[in-house]
Amino acid sequence: MAHYFGFVPSDKLKALISEAEQVVASNENVEYYPYRDALTHQTARDLTDNLLVGLVDIIPNPERQASMRKIVGTIERATDTLLNILLGKENNKDVLPSFHFLRDHATFIDNEGIKRVGFKLSEKDANTITEGFAAITPEHVDRAKFKTALETMNEETLTHFISRYAETLKLGMIKRKSVPVAKSAIDKGMSMALNKLLPDLPNDSLNRLANYYRPFIIEKPE
Repeated sequence: MAHYFGFVPSDKLKALISEAEQVVASNENVEYYPYRDALTHQTARDLTDNLLVGLVDIIPNPERQASMRKIVGTIERATDTLLNILLGKENNKDVLPSFHFLRDHATFIDNEGIKRVGFKLSEKDANTITEGFAAITPEHVDRAKFKTALETMNEETLTHFISRYAETLKLGMIKRKSVPVAKSAIDKGMSMALNKLLPDLPNDSLNRLANYYRPFIIEKPE
């Protein structure tokens, strides 16, 4: 069995995926880069919505909710800034590797036959995440293990959708050097969110948080 991280895309992202697939498959005489750029921006928004925005409702304290919204806003702006730097007009031949990555390495079909946006986890990371999620139950809470699981999931998601995806882009030296710097800033924001959120959450809220994240980890046959 293999483990995947993945979420069901929003209706907007589904439409963009379908549109991009049709354009590339039909060999239409159009520029591909606007489709790739729209698809990339919406994938980033969907990721933020699934990984972070959903957390806000779980926080019982209104002040901490407001603080979390500010952090989420900072992460969204940092992501948009990075994508605006990296993306732009390119010829169709140079855009195709990004489409192929998104099609072949950033989507999969789950056990119910539903297309998800996500990727296969390494066995080590899958074990860390599943063990951390299992450490949160109504009877027992291990915050340290759970935090490690969330950090691992976030780090692997950023690595896949920023670092690996950036490898498909035709970038100059300056732009390519900006990728790890921007990834580090986004990672720092996500770590800040966890550090602000986890210590003060009561056990029932931790269980809601674990239940929120569990559906993102899919176990399926190889």
